[in-house]
Amino acid sequence: MKLNSKWLVALLLMGMVSLTSCNLSIVQKLKSRQYLNKGVTQFTNQKYDAAAQFFQKSLELDPDFEMARLYLATAYMFQYSPHSADARNIQMANNAIATFKEVVARSEAAGTPNIDAMLSIVETYYRMRLYPETKEWSDKVLSIDPTNADAYQRIAVMNYQEINEKTGDHGKLVGSLTDEEKEELRAKIEEGLDYVGKAIRYRQDYYDAMEYQNLLWREKAKLETDEAAKIEILLQADRVNMEATQLRLQAQKEAAKKPKTATK
Repeated sequence: MKLNSKWLVALLLMGMVSLTSCNLSIVQKLKSRQYLNKGVTQFTNQKYDAAAQFFQKSLELDPDFEMARLYLATAYMFQYSPHSADARNIQMANNAIATFKEVVARSEAAGTPNIDAMLSIVETYYRMRLYPETKEWSDKVLSIDPTNADAYQRIAVMNYQEINEKTGDHGKLVGSLTDEEKEELRAKIEEGLDYVGKAIRYRQDYYDAMEYQNLLWREKAKLETDEAAKIEILLQADRVNMEATQLRLQAQKEAAKKPKTATK
């Protein structure tokens, strides 16, 4: 599942913060917003390190400027790659999480929890393969918004990946599992199917969730000893996969119909 950060990019691309919105007699706040605008420019040019430096300066001048705090966390997040164990790379992920947590804490104190920031924490923990923390923050999202399809989906994806690592491709590792390990995996499969089912219930065209529902059914089939039951499970997986493919193709067709933004 791809990083769920489209909302962040859209926010950054909405445009520069208008300087006329602040009191020009307050020089410090004026400079803070000027730094924010410079950071947005750097971000849209994919210069995330430079963007982060401007956002930091913006916050130093106005520590209560929550937009700058959110942009700073986003700039950190975009500098992290899950494929590198480099110390600076890991630090970027930790910086992103810490800053998003500040956004969440301050939004909760204001009585309006920032769900998008919480989901960004979920995604960053997941990309770092810190699964207990991923589950913890997904549950926090669901405690505030029990209909959040993305949080349900993230737990389901995480369950699938943990299960698949233990069963192996085409079930090649199943024979080496103990009966107790198999029962634990069956329980995790059922949990994953429950979560992905809820994701689809709350977003009926959620084809990414359907694709993982298909994969979880196939994990269930790996552990099934009754051949007739296994065939029925695989048929159910095929049906879900076909529906997901149709929805994905339909979404792509709808996207193709939309007018493209002109580029310079």
